[in-house]
Amino acid sequence: MSTVAIEQLKTGMVLADDIFIFENKLLLPKDTELTDYMIHKLEFYSIKKVKVKDSAPSEATAPASSEDDSYSQRLKHSQEFKEFKEEFFKNLYVLKTDFLDIANKDKKIEPEEFLNRVDSIIEHAGSQSVFDMLHCMREYDDSTFVHALNTALICHTFGHWIHLNEDDINALTLAGLLHDIGKIRVSDTIIKKTERLSPTERTMMQAHTVYGYEILKNQDIDERVKLAALMHHEHCDGTGYPKAYEASQITDFAKIVGIIADYDSLTSARPYREALCPFEVIKKFELEGLQKYDPSYIMTFLEHVSNAFINHTVRLSNGETAEIVMINKQFLSRPMVKTETQFIDLTKETNLSIEAII
Repeated sequence: MSTVAIEQLKTGMVLADDIFIFENKLLLPKDTELTDYMIHKLEFYSIKKVKVKDSAPSEATAPASSEDDSYSQRLKHSQEFKEFKEEFFKNLYVLKTDFLDIANKDKKIEPEEFLNRVDSIIEHAGSQSVFDMLHCMREYDDSTFVHALNTALICHTFGHWIHLNEDDINALTLAGLLHDIGKIRVSDTIIKKTERLSPTERTMMQAHTVYGYEILKNQDIDERVKLAALMHHEHCDGTGYPKAYEASQITDFAKIVGIIADYDSLTSARPYREALCPFEVIKKFELEGLQKYDPSYIMTFLEHVSNAFINHTVRLSNGETAEIVMINKQFLSRPMVKTETQFIDLTKETNLSIEAII
Protein backbone atom coordinates (compact mmCIF):
# COMPACT_ATOMS: atom_id res chain seq x y z
CA MET A 1 0.00 0.00 0.00
CA SER A 2 1.27 3.47 -0.94
CA THR A 3 0.12 7.03 -0.27
CA VAL A 4 -0.18 8.92 -3.55
CA ALA A 5 -0.83 12.63 -4.14
CA ILE A 6 -3.85 13.39 -6.30
CA GLU A 7 -1.60 14.86 -9.00
CA GLN A 8 0.19 11.51 -9.31
CA LEU A 9 -2.89 9.29 -9.56
CA LYS A 10 -3.42 7.30 -12.75
CA THR A 11 -6.38 5.42 -14.12
CA GLY A 12 -6.31 1.79 -13.09
CA MET A 13 -4.91 2.38 -9.60
CA VAL A 14 -6.99 0.73 -6.86
CA LEU A 15 -8.00 2.45 -3.62
CA ALA A 16 -6.72 0.80 -0.45
CA ASP A 17 -9.15 2.66 1.87
CA ASP A 18 -12.66 4.11 1.77
CA ILE A 19 -12.74 7.84 0.91
CA PHE A 20 -15.15 9.95 2.97
CA ILE A 21 -16.19 13.60 2.61
CA PHE A 22 -18.47 15.92 4.65
CA GLU A 23 -20.71 14.40 7.34
CA ASN A 24 -18.90 11.08 6.94
CA LYS A 25 -20.46 10.50 3.52
CA LEU A 26 -18.75 7.79 1.47
CA LEU A 27 -17.34 9.23 -1.74
CA LEU A 28 -15.50 6.17 -3.11
CA PRO A 29 -15.25 2.73 -1.48
CA LYS A 30 -12.14 0.66 -0.89
CA ASP A 31 -11.08 -1.53 -3.85
CA THR A 32 -12.42 0.98 -6.38
CA GLU A 33 -10.38 0.95 -9.60
CA LEU A 34 -9.87 4.61 -10.45
CA THR A 35 -11.09 6.13 -13.69
CA ASP A 36 -10.36 9.58 -15.06
CA TYR A 37 -13.78 10.72 -13.80
CA MET A 38 -13.10 9.44 -10.28
CA ILE A 39 -9.77 11.26 -10.13
CA HIS A 40 -11.53 14.49 -11.14
CA LYS A 41 -14.11 13.78 -8.43
CA LEU A 42 -11.38 13.47 -5.78
CA GLU A 43 -9.86 16.74 -6.97
CA PHE A 44 -13.26 18.46 -6.88
CA TYR A 45 -13.73 17.52 -3.22
CA SER A 46 -10.22 18.82 -2.40
CA ILE A 47 -8.84 15.38 -1.48
CA LYS A 48 -5.05 15.89 -1.39
CA LYS A 49 -3.78 12.29 -1.23
CA VAL A 50 -5.12 8.75 -1.05
CA LYS A 51 -3.83 5.28 -0.27
CA VAL A 52 -3.66 2.87 -3.21
CA LYS A 53 -2.77 -0.78 -3.45
CA ASP A 54 0.76 -1.51 -4.62
CA SER A 55 -0.52 -4.31 -6.82
CA ALA A 56 -2.71 -1.99 -8.85
CA PRO A 57 -3.15 -2.98 -12.46
CA SER A 58 -1.29 -1.07 -15.14
CA GLU A 59 -2.78 2.14 -16.43
CA ALA A 60 -5.92 1.55 -18.37
CA THR A 61 -5.87 2.39 -22.03
CA ALA A 62 -8.94 3.97 -23.54
CA PRO A 63 -10.33 1.91 -26.39
CA ALA A 64 -9.79 3.42 -29.80
CA SER A 65 -12.90 4.73 -31.50
CA SER A 66 -14.21 3.20 -34.70
CA GLU A 67 -16.67 4.13 -37.40
CA ASP A 68 -19.19 1.81 -35.73
CA ASP A 69 -19.19 3.91 -32.56
CA SER A 70 -21.96 6.47 -32.00
CA TYR A 71 -21.26 10.16 -32.53
CA SER A 72 -21.00 10.69 -28.77
CA GLN A 73 -18.65 7.73 -28.33
CA ARG A 74 -16.33 9.00 -31.06
CA LEU A 75 -16.38 12.47 -29.50
CA LYS A 76 -15.47 11.10 -26.07
CA HIS A 77 -12.38 9.46 -27.58
CA SER A 78 -11.31 12.65 -29.38
CA GLN A 79 -8.41 14.84 -28.33
CA GLU A 80 -10.71 17.88 -28.47
CA PHE A 81 -13.02 16.41 -25.85
CA LYS A 82 -10.12 15.43 -23.58
CA GLU A 83 -8.74 18.97 -23.76
CA PHE A 84 -12.19 20.50 -23.21
CA LYS A 85 -12.82 18.32 -20.15
CA GLU A 86 -9.41 19.13 -18.68
CA GLU A 87 -9.94 22.86 -19.20
CA PHE A 88 -13.47 22.65 -17.77
CA PHE A 89 -12.35 21.06 -14.51
CA LYS A 90 -9.22 23.17 -14.20
CA ASN A 91 -11.35 26.32 -14.24
CA LEU A 92 -14.12 24.77 -12.18
CA TYR A 93 -11.86 24.27 -9.17
CA VAL A 94 -10.71 27.90 -9.26
CA LEU A 95 -14.27 29.17 -9.66
CA LYS A 96 -15.39 27.07 -6.69
CA THR A 97 -12.86 28.83 -4.46
CA ASP A 98 -13.79 32.23 -5.88
CA PHE A 99 -17.53 31.65 -5.32
CA LEU A 100 -16.97 30.66 -1.70
CA ASP A 101 -14.83 33.75 -1.11
CA ILE A 102 -17.41 36.01 -2.76
CA ALA A 103 -20.25 34.58 -0.67
CA ASN A 104 -18.42 34.28 2.63
CA LYS A 105 -15.65 36.89 2.53
CA ASP A 106 -17.16 39.63 0.31
CA LYS A 107 -14.41 39.15 -2.26
CA LYS A 108 -14.72 41.62 -5.13
CA ILE A 109 -15.99 40.10 -8.37
CA GLU A 110 -13.70 40.64 -11.35
CA PRO A 111 -16.03 40.04 -14.33
CA GLU A 112 -13.23 39.97 -16.89
CA GLU A 113 -11.41 37.25 -14.97
CA PHE A 114 -14.53 35.07 -14.83
CA LEU A 115 -15.35 35.67 -18.48
CA ASN A 116 -11.82 34.77 -19.53
CA ARG A 117 -12.24 31.41 -17.83
CA VAL A 118 -15.49 30.73 -19.67
CA ASP A 119 -13.92 31.84 -22.97
CA SER A 120 -10.97 29.53 -22.38
CA ILE A 121 -13.30 26.54 -21.98
CA ILE A 122 -15.27 27.48 -25.11
CA GLU A 123 -12.06 27.81 -27.13
CA HIS A 124 -11.12 24.26 -26.12
CA ALA A 125 -14.35 22.97 -27.67
CA GLY A 126 -12.57 23.49 -30.99
CA SER A 127 -14.78 22.53 -33.91
CA GLN A 128 -17.38 20.88 -31.65
CA SER A 129 -20.45 22.56 -30.18
CA VAL A 130 -20.60 23.29 -26.48
CA PHE A 131 -23.82 21.24 -26.33
CA ASP A 132 -22.04 18.17 -27.67
CA MET A 133 -19.22 18.58 -25.16
CA LEU A 134 -21.53 19.07 -22.18
CA HIS A 135 -23.74 16.16 -23.18
CA CYS A 136 -20.67 13.89 -23.07
CA MET A 137 -20.00 15.05 -19.50
CA ARG A 138 -23.46 14.35 -18.06
CA GLU A 139 -21.95 11.48 -16.04
CA TYR A 140 -20.19 13.99 -13.79
CA ASP A 141 -21.68 15.12 -10.49
CA ASP A 142 -24.17 17.93 -10.90
CA SER A 143 -22.97 20.21 -8.13
CA THR A 144 -23.85 23.87 -7.69
CA PHE A 145 -20.56 24.78 -9.33
CA VAL A 146 -20.80 22.42 -12.32
CA HIS A 147 -24.36 23.62 -12.92
CA ALA A 148 -23.23 27.26 -12.76
CA LEU A 149 -20.49 26.70 -15.30
CA ASN A 150 -22.75 24.71 -17.62
CA THR A 151 -25.36 27.48 -17.47
CA ALA A 152 -22.75 30.13 -18.25
CA LEU A 153 -21.48 28.21 -21.28
CA ILE A 154 -24.99 27.75 -22.65
CA CYS A 155 -25.90 31.40 -21.92
CA HIS A 156 -22.87 32.48 -23.95
CA THR A 157 -24.08 30.32 -26.85
CA PHE A 158 -27.67 31.57 -26.54
CA GLY A 159 -26.47 35.17 -26.62
CA HIS A 160 -25.03 34.51 -30.08
CA TRP A 161 -28.24 32.76 -31.18
CA ILE A 162 -30.30 35.88 -30.47
CA HIS A 163 -27.59 38.21 -31.84
CA LEU A 164 -26.77 40.16 -28.69
CA ASN A 165 -23.83 42.54 -28.83
CA GLU A 166 -20.57 41.53 -27.16
CA ASP A 167 -21.19 43.48 -23.94
CA ASP A 168 -24.64 41.93 -23.51
CA ILE A 169 -23.32 38.43 -24.24
CA ASN A 170 -20.69 38.93 -21.55
CA ALA A 171 -23.30 40.15 -19.06
CA LEU A 172 -25.62 37.24 -19.87
CA THR A 173 -22.73 34.77 -19.48
CA LEU A 174 -21.88 36.26 -16.08
CA ALA A 175 -25.55 36.06 -15.09
CA GLY A 176 -25.54 32.36 -15.93
CA LEU A 177 -22.35 31.81 -13.97
CA LEU A 178 -23.55 33.60 -10.82
CA HIS A 179 -27.28 32.81 -10.87
CA ASP A 180 -27.09 30.11 -8.17
CA ILE A 181 -24.40 31.60 -5.96
CA GLY A 182 -26.98 31.91 -3.17
CA LYS A 183 -26.99 28.10 -2.81
CA ILE A 184 -23.69 28.42 -0.98
CA ARG A 185 -25.73 29.67 1.98
CA VAL A 186 -28.12 26.70 1.85
CA SER A 187 -27.24 23.61 3.87
CA ASP A 188 -25.64 20.76 1.93
CA THR A 189 -28.01 18.37 3.66
CA ILE A 190 -30.86 20.07 1.79
CA ILE A 191 -29.10 20.47 -1.56
CA LYS A 192 -27.95 16.84 -1.62
CA LYS A 193 -31.04 15.28 -0.05
CA THR A 194 -32.22 12.22 -1.98
CA GLU A 195 -35.81 12.26 -0.69
CA ARG A 196 -38.56 14.80 -1.36
CA LEU A 197 -37.99 18.05 0.54
CA SER A 198 -40.37 18.92 3.35
CA PRO A 199 -42.30 22.21 3.04
CA THR A 200 -39.83 23.85 5.43
CA GLU A 201 -36.83 22.53 3.52
CA ARG A 202 -38.35 23.66 0.22
CA THR A 203 -38.74 27.18 1.62
CA MET A 204 -35.10 27.11 2.74
CA MET A 205 -34.01 25.93 -0.72
CA GLN A 206 -36.04 28.61 -2.49
CA ALA A 207 -34.36 31.26 -0.36
CA HIS A 208 -31.21 30.79 -2.45
CA THR A 209 -32.57 33.34 -4.92
CA VAL A 210 -32.76 36.03 -2.22
CA TYR A 211 -29.38 34.99 -0.79
CA GLY A 212 -27.89 35.29 -4.28
CA TYR A 213 -29.16 38.82 -4.70
CA GLU A 214 -27.90 39.78 -1.24
CA ILE A 215 -24.44 38.43 -2.07
CA LEU A 216 -24.31 40.33 -5.37
CA LYS A 217 -26.18 43.55 -4.64
CA ASN A 218 -23.12 45.57 -3.51
CA GLN A 219 -20.82 44.21 -6.19
CA ASP A 220 -19.76 46.47 -9.06
CA ILE A 221 -21.40 44.36 -11.78
CA ASP A 222 -24.25 44.74 -14.27
CA GLU A 223 -27.60 45.11 -12.47
CA ARG A 224 -29.10 42.51 -14.82
CA VAL A 225 -26.73 39.92 -13.35
CA LYS A 226 -27.97 40.65 -9.83
CA LEU A 227 -31.63 40.48 -10.84
CA ALA A 228 -31.08 37.20 -12.70
CA ALA A 229 -29.89 35.67 -9.42
CA LEU A 230 -33.08 36.92 -7.75
CA MET A 231 -35.59 36.13 -10.51
CA HIS A 232 -34.35 33.06 -12.42
CA HIS A 233 -37.05 30.88 -10.80
CA GLU A 234 -39.86 33.33 -11.57
CA HIS A 235 -42.30 32.15 -14.26
CA CYS A 236 -44.22 34.24 -16.75
CA ASP A 237 -47.53 32.75 -15.53
CA GLY A 238 -46.88 33.90 -11.96
CA THR A 239 -46.15 30.43 -10.54
CA GLY A 240 -42.48 31.00 -9.70
CA TYR A 241 -40.60 32.29 -6.68
CA PRO A 242 -39.57 34.23 -4.58
CA LYS A 243 -42.14 36.92 -5.51
CA ALA A 244 -44.51 35.11 -7.93
CA TYR A 245 -43.83 37.82 -10.52
CA GLU A 246 -45.59 37.78 -13.87
CA ALA A 247 -43.97 38.21 -17.28
CA SER A 248 -43.83 42.02 -17.34
CA GLN A 249 -42.04 42.10 -13.97
CA ILE A 250 -39.27 39.64 -14.87
CA THR A 251 -36.12 40.92 -16.56
CA ASP A 252 -35.07 39.50 -19.93
CA PHE A 253 -31.84 38.07 -18.54
CA ALA A 254 -33.72 36.33 -15.72
CA LYS A 255 -36.11 34.81 -18.27
CA ILE A 256 -33.21 33.50 -20.37
CA VAL A 257 -31.18 32.20 -17.44
CA GLY A 258 -34.29 30.52 -16.05
CA ILE A 259 -34.82 28.54 -19.27
CA ILE A 260 -31.19 27.51 -19.57
CA ALA A 261 -30.76 26.65 -15.89
CA ASP A 262 -33.93 24.51 -15.94
CA TYR A 263 -32.74 22.68 -19.07
CA ASP A 264 -29.32 21.98 -17.56
CA SER A 265 -30.83 20.83 -14.26
CA LEU A 266 -33.30 18.47 -15.92
CA THR A 267 -30.68 16.93 -18.24
CA SER A 268 -28.24 16.43 -15.34
CA ALA A 269 -28.36 13.80 -12.60
CA ARG A 270 -29.77 14.87 -9.26
CA PRO A 271 -29.46 13.13 -5.88
CA TYR A 272 -33.14 12.13 -6.18
CA ARG A 273 -33.30 11.15 -9.89
CA GLU A 274 -31.30 10.24 -12.99
CA ALA A 275 -30.64 12.73 -15.78
CA LEU A 276 -33.51 13.10 -18.26
CA CYS A 277 -33.01 12.64 -21.99
CA PRO A 278 -32.79 16.04 -23.75
CA PHE A 279 -35.75 15.13 -25.98
CA GLU A 280 -37.84 14.29 -22.91
CA VAL A 281 -37.00 17.76 -21.58
CA ILE A 282 -37.80 19.36 -24.94
CA LYS A 283 -41.19 17.60 -24.84
CA LYS A 284 -41.79 18.92 -21.31
CA PHE A 285 -40.96 22.45 -22.46
CA GLU A 286 -43.22 22.12 -25.51
CA LEU A 287 -46.14 21.12 -23.27
CA GLU A 288 -45.79 23.81 -20.62
CA GLY A 289 -43.10 26.19 -21.84
CA LEU A 290 -45.27 28.78 -23.56
CA GLN A 291 -47.01 29.48 -20.26
CA LYS A 292 -44.04 29.36 -17.90
CA TYR A 293 -41.38 30.93 -20.13
CA ASP A 294 -41.13 33.83 -22.53
CA PRO A 295 -42.43 32.37 -25.85
CA SER A 296 -39.78 33.96 -28.07
CA TYR A 297 -36.90 32.86 -25.87
CA ILE A 298 -38.16 29.32 -25.21
CA MET A 299 -38.89 28.62 -28.89
CA THR A 300 -35.51 29.96 -30.00
CA PHE A 301 -33.80 27.85 -27.35
CA LEU A 302 -35.68 24.64 -28.15
CA GLU A 303 -35.21 24.93 -31.90
CA HIS A 304 -31.46 25.43 -31.60
CA VAL A 305 -31.04 22.71 -28.97
CA SER A 306 -32.95 20.12 -30.99
CA ASN A 307 -30.94 20.96 -34.11
CA ALA A 308 -27.73 20.49 -32.11
CA PHE A 309 -28.55 16.77 -31.89
CA ILE A 310 -28.90 16.11 -35.63
CA ASN A 311 -26.66 13.15 -36.63
CA HIS A 312 -26.55 11.89 -33.03
CA THR A 313 -27.29 8.25 -32.27
CA VAL A 314 -30.31 7.61 -30.05
CA ARG A 315 -32.06 4.68 -28.42
CA LEU A 316 -35.78 4.48 -29.12
CA SER A 317 -38.39 3.34 -26.62
CA ASN A 318 -38.64 -0.02 -28.43
CA GLY A 319 -34.91 -0.64 -27.85
CA GLU A 320 -33.84 0.07 -31.44
CA THR A 321 -30.87 2.31 -32.22
CA ALA A 322 -31.38 5.14 -34.70
CA GLU A 323 -29.80 8.35 -35.97
CA ILE A 324 -31.53 11.73 -35.91
CA VAL A 325 -31.69 12.99 -39.50
CA MET A 326 -34.20 15.85 -39.44
CA ILE A 327 -35.98 18.02 -36.87
CA ASN A 328 -39.72 18.66 -37.21
CA LYS A 329 -40.26 22.34 -36.39
CA GLN A 330 -43.86 21.74 -35.33
CA PHE A 331 -42.90 18.94 -32.90
CA LEU A 332 -39.27 19.46 -31.91
CA SER A 333 -39.27 16.51 -29.51
CA ARG A 334 -40.29 14.09 -32.29
CA PRO A 335 -37.74 14.27 -35.13
CA MET A 336 -37.23 12.04 -38.16
CA VAL A 337 -34.83 9.19 -37.36
CA LYS A 338 -33.11 6.50 -39.41
CA THR A 339 -32.67 2.93 -38.20
CA GLU A 340 -30.67 0.25 -40.02
CA THR A 341 -33.71 -0.62 -42.13
CA GLN A 342 -35.98 2.42 -42.40
CA PHE A 343 -36.72 6.09 -41.80
CA ILE A 344 -39.21 6.78 -39.00
CA ASP A 345 -41.15 10.01 -38.58
CA LEU A 346 -41.80 10.13 -34.83
CA THR A 347 -44.64 12.61 -35.33
CA LYS A 348 -46.56 9.77 -37.00
CA GLU A 349 -45.26 6.84 -34.96
CA THR A 350 -46.67 8.15 -31.69
CA ASN A 351 -46.06 4.84 -29.93
CA LEU A 352 -42.30 5.47 -30.23
CA SER A 353 -40.14 8.12 -28.59
CA ILE A 354 -36.46 8.91 -28.03
CA GLU A 355 -35.38 7.29 -24.78
CA ALA A 356 -31.71 8.32 -24.69
CA ILE A 357 -28.94 9.91 -26.71
CA ILE A 358 -26.03 7.46 -26.89
